[in-house]
Amino acid sequence: MFDDLTGAQKELLAHIEFMGRFYGLVSRLDLTSRFDVSDTTATRMFRIYNELAPDNIIYRPTLKRYEWQESARPIIPVSTSKCVSTLVDGFGDSYAHIDGQPIAVKNSLFNVDLDVLSAVTRAIKRKQVIRINYLSKTSPEGTERVIVPHSIADSGLRWHVRAFDRKHGEFRDFVINRIKTVSPLAKQEIPKVQTVLSDSEWNEIVELKLEPHPRLGSAKSMIEFEYRMHNGHLKKSIRKALAGYLLDTWNVDTSPNASLKGNHVMLWLRSRDKHNFKNIIISPNLV
Repeated sequence: MFDDLTGAQKELLAHIEFMGRFYGLVSRLDLTSRFDVSDTTATRMFRIYNELAPDNIIYRPTLKRYEWQESARPIIPVSTSKCVSTLVDGFGDSYAHIDGQPIAVKNSLFNVDLDVLSAVTRAIKRKQVIRINYLSKTSPEGTERVIVPHSIADSGLRWHVRAFDRKHGEFRDFVINRIKTVSPLAKQEIPKVQTVLSDSEWNEIVELKLEPHPRLGSAKSMIEFEYRMHNGHLKKSIRKALAGYLLDTWNVDTSPNASLKGNHVMLWLRSRDKHNFKNIIISPNLV
């Protein structure tokens, strides 16, 4: 049946599945507003989707939307890069433009597991607690953690979920590709202290002042031009929780005396002592 549909119909079905899979809920308005189709067409596409995958979405009259089921199996093949780019365009911000949305975007080194990623994004949209089996250096075989996720961030090397960790009683970053399984805990109450409103490092914006590395004095003008610096420096505003990742990805020397060497080190963070965010320890330095 799917092969007999037109290209436009397949696109509508793909949107239904994407919205349900990654956001948890999907409605006729999602189709009519994006594709400029009639309510009748939207209703027909939901009927066709339910015929193709009868157990994936269920209509909830109280929500006036279709709800994605945790037992659902996607039926439309999609690429990881396509899904990630759609998530980015749909509700994202970048390191350069922070607008309070739940995904902070930067180019990723490797692909993520879409089943895990979609389970996490659904939990974020539904404001749910999740139980994860998480691998770490101290627990390479995995251990159970209960977290309250509120955002996704791409550090440039890995995708992380920013969440309140109930084991340690604080907000932490969890690498998506270290999560083996995700189970939603739908009826768990979430106190305000475990929500994004209480994540001070996520909500606070810090300004990093980057300069050409003093070791490269002869190339100072070139670096200033390449990075579009003004008055000899570049100012970057970023969430405090993400600052260390940016400095690491850009190979910014954060040592007090600009002591790092190497052709890959072209920038220096002046006045490191003024920055006290936790993950500055992952940035390049000799201290």
